[in-house]
Amino acid sequence: VTQRLLSGLARMHNDFTSLDQPDPLTERETENLRLMAGGYSNKEIANSLGVAEGTVKNHVSNILSKLGVRDRTRAVLKAFELGIV
Repeated sequence: VTQRLLSGLARMHNDFTSLDQPDPLTERETENLRLMAGGYSNKEIANSLGVAEGTVKNHVSNILSKLGVRDRTRAVLKAFELGIV
């Protein structure tokens, strides 16, 4: 009984540990995040990457969601913690 309990707990731990890892960012999202870390505005990022500002806003939204944060500042801090930037 103890062995089954420990085995079940180990599986649960592995499941929850995998939840701690954010979804991987796309290459473009990583580019956006690096520019965000440099203090660039959405408009400046759009001009730098040659895309529409709305596209940058979509990328930022995806980044926030994938990193599980509420704002750009926290996204940049999390990116530094994870070694993304």
